[in-house]
Amino acid sequence: MSTEDRAGDQHHGAHDDGAAAELDDLSLDLTDALRGVEGVVEVLDARPVVVAAITAVADGIDGGGPRGLVDVVRTGGVLTVAASVATDVGQATPETLARVAAVLRDRAGGGSGAEVVVSVTARVIEPPLPR
Repeated sequence: MSTEDRAGDQHHGAHDDGAAAELDDLSLDLTDALRGVEGVVEVLDARPVVVAAITAVADGIDGGGPRGLVDVVRTGGVLTVAASVATDVGQATPETLARVAAVLRDRAGGGSGAEVVVSVTARVIEPPLPR
């Protein structure tokens, strides 16, 4: 979910729709980019589970379009980007997370000059037990 100013709990007015759409597009772009990072086996929703569930229900009701899994928030001149990924157990997780952070920083910054703060978490996904 991308919001322009979650801290202020502002709702997007007509003049904010363009900024919200821009952040949603950036979230989709970042999600796609992370899928190509070496060592990433899955990009997971970075939003808290309750927020993700509420958003999914709301999108089902109003026919919302596709959403990225990377959380992008702009507060003033700071762009905060949060991602959650599952990593390949055959590769060093810290190195994979460093690659993920670099991709997020490079793509989100995009030469805009805005300060970009990146947060990346790794989740362990256990393979199914043999039967």
